[in-house]
Amino acid sequence: MRVDTLDILRCPYCGGRLELVESLFHRCTADDVQDGILGCQCCIFPVVDGIPVLHLLPPATTARDQMQAGRPDMARRTMVGLEDEAGAEAFDAVASSDTATYRETVDALGPNFEGGYFLYRFSDPTYVVAHAVTRAIGTTVLGGAKRSVDICGGSGHVTRTLLDLSSSPPVLADLFYAKIWLARRFTAPGCEPVCCDGNAPMPFVRGAFSLAMCTDAFMYIWTKRQFVGEMERLVDGSGTVLIGHTHNERTWSPSHGQPLTPEGYAALFETIAPRVFAEAGLFADVVKGGPLDLSRRDDAATLDRDPALTVVASRHPGVYARHPLPIPRAATGELRVNPLYVLDGGRLRLRFPSEDYEQEYGACRQYLPEEVTLDPALTEALATGRVSPEIEDLLRRKVIVDLPKRYY
Repeated sequence: MRVDTLDILRCPYCGGRLELVESLFHRCTADDVQDGILGCQCCIFPVVDGIPVLHLLPPATTARDQMQAGRPDMARRTMVGLEDEAGAEAFDAVASSDTATYRETVDALGPNFEGGYFLYRFSDPTYVVAHAVTRAIGTTVLGGAKRSVDICGGSGHVTRTLLDLSSSPPVLADLFYAKIWLARRFTAPGCEPVCCDGNAPMPFVRGAFSLAMCTDAFMYIWTKRQFVGEMERLVDGSGTVLIGHTHNERTWSPSHGQPLTPEGYAALFETIAPRVFAEAGLFADVVKGGPLDLSRRDDAATLDRDPALTVVASRHPGVYARHPLPIPRAATGELRVNPLYVLDGGRLRLRFPSEDYEQEYGACRQYLPEEVTLDPALTEALATGRVSPEIEDLLRRKVIVDLPKRYY
């Protein structure tokens, strides 16, 4: 954890400033806190392997006690959720390796970890929309220097889209420690992870961010009114709140959660007027290569029949506009063939990992061809990381994906 992150952290319960308790066990440098205890007026919280844990659920209090006893290794095991000794040792071995991949680390977290969802995340229809909307809004409101926060951001896949948009690292907030640990190590290195509870007040100072977002998770939040009120509190005077891919109560979808109607989502906002978008229109914009039209105003019938919605609330005049969808000229990680393709008789064929996956994400067929042949010279060119016109087309169609290093 960067020491200057303490400037924007606050206790979620008393609102007090947090400081490193130097009289208790800690490991830090002038710029970073690796392990230790943070204290305010009412509580103390552990920093476990560089991640502040700002809630008081049982694993956090156990890890806090272990940290005070000088056992940061046990505190990390507790927060990752590995109680079996053999499993914990296997994870520790992978975590200490400089060559382990994201996939190997996910496997070490055990069969109950939702790794299958994350492994194919970078070409999911929900992700391609979230990526486009986040890039468009982030480019507009962050100005190369302002802060952003991705709340309930999981393993950092959408957080990754923010990394190059500001000199201030994006904050990734999620309740599940293992996910944000993976994000910092693999998916979004350079982000600032904070472990906190989305159903409690957010542990950040008022106006700390210019963009506060939550993607593909809001329908699972029970305290929705409090959550939106907190997001409004966290953004500055020209800030933007983004809720991406939240399900529609009027239309069934897999993993339905506890969704609201379109007007129910809009009614949650009290200080910034929101605009609700049907995700199908945004998806169509992305599939055709842009522009992403955030100037549109979807009517009630369009909203009612769409299974997923995107909600944007902004005071910035440039947000509600038509945004281009450029392809980067160089990879941010590694250019790889989409893992949804398998080699079959010299051709790549689209193959889903399960029927459930196909049911939920089958719309990817609108940009992923069933079969494709890659020139061997093009395959070799992927290793350079440069985006040629031929690679640009394959990137746009997600046949080639820009994956974090050591992802597969």
